[in-house]
Amino acid sequence: MATRNKKVRNEEITPPVRADVFKGHASCRFALISLGCGLKSNPVYSSYLDLRTGVYTVQTGMLDQAALPYGVDLDDDDDRSVAFVVVENRAAQPVAVACVRVIERIGNDNRPLPVDSLYGLELGTEGVEVSRYIGRLDESASQALALRELLRSVIAHIRQIGADDKVFAIVERPLERVLRVMGIGVSRISEPVWLDEYQGVNVAIKLDPIVSAANLGGLAEIDALDVSEGAIRFWGKVEA
Repeated sequence: MATRNKKVRNEEITPPVRADVFKGHASCRFALISLGCGLKSNPVYSSYLDLRTGVYTVQTGMLDQAALPYGVDLDDDDDRSVAFVVVENRAAQPVAVACVRVIERIGNDNRPLPVDSLYGLELGTEGVEVSRYIGRLDESASQALALRELLRSVIAHIRQIGADDKVFAIVERPLERVLRVMGIGVSRISEPVWLDEYQGVNVAIKLDPIVSAANLGGLAEIDALDVSEGAIRFWGKVEA
């Protein structure tokens, strides 16, 4: 697991979202926004990248910000990834607090998924990888709910594109345990190994979207979720 600088508080690396996300929903505390596929030029997508950058450069030191293109965490998979971000409604302005992306290797894309490149698994021509999960909420209950909502959107998207059979992820073992407790269908496809890219011990896993959906509200509910670009799902109440 990458070493986390405990002196860096979450509020220091959860970036502001310069968009009126909660217009018409001022009493709601959280919003999950579907960012669509590929790189975007809008305030919400920028905050998603800023959250990634703050976590990986300032809080964990996994990346050197001076060496990043434009000082932002971007990689070669962002152009083929569908991203989701959770925004919290705070008094001063909304902030990005959690995110995830789904890397898609579909059609004529010959680039291997990271899980294949790093573990040499010979996964074949198509598949998706759940990647860049980040949660930076101080309250454990809110953190767990944000992860649950992100996973609901991820599973809904994966089922909509018909990628149920080839869903992979690289995770630290504590997150693997959390996923199992949540009822996510998880099976290991590698032994835990040290990865320089992640500065920690990680394991490659395969996810079962159908089992996961059954434990995240039911298959019908997951399949009915709107995860199209720009879709927003709200929950929670702002404390008075």
